[in-house]
Amino acid sequence: MGSHASTSNGAAPAAIKVSREQAAANADGLLRAEGLAMSPEHQALSARWEAGEIDSEELERLGMELERQRLASTAVR
Repeated sequence: MGSHASTSNGAAPAAIKVSREQAAANADGLLRAEGLAMSPEHQALSARWEAGEIDSEELERLGMELERQRLASTAVR
């Protein structure tokens, strides 16, 4: 990011920065509040994202691929 980077609402990045660890914990908490839980595969993806092994775009792409596979396997049954 350049020295003049800002979000779409004009906020400085530091003002909205949330650690990956906290973001993953928040997502897990939201799922649990709905009575849901991440699959082991999604937990592994989340751990890779938290560790910085994959970026957010890759996390999204791989997560969607897991969902496509899950839906395809349930449709076949």
